[in-house]
Amino acid sequence: MMVIQLISAGQYFLCGSVLIGALLAFFYHLSTAARLETAAQMKDIAQAKKIMLIGLLLRFLMIAVVLGVAARISTDLFLTSSMCFIVFYVTALGVLVYFGRR
Repeated sequence: MMVIQLISAGQYFLCGSVLIGALLAFFYHLSTAARLETAAQMKDIAQAKKIMLIGLLLRFLMIAVVLGVAARISTDLFLTSSMCFIVFYVTALGVLVYFGRR
């Protein structure tokens, strides 16, 4: 829907940043799930904490790099990709909360 709104507004150059924000949110959740799965299978709690901390730092680094590049290119690209990341992130969290209650 975001891409359709951008196309109807005539801002075709921002459609790629919507894709970048969506992919960033997808890989953020994918890496979180992978780290949680790895930490859940560990028998040593200290090692599981270390893996989770490393994963947290890597995810924050990934977000900082992608949004930093978008900010250097253009303010519009930065805002579009960060807003798309936030929308997809909140939507995915909502889905996880909804299906986690069952």
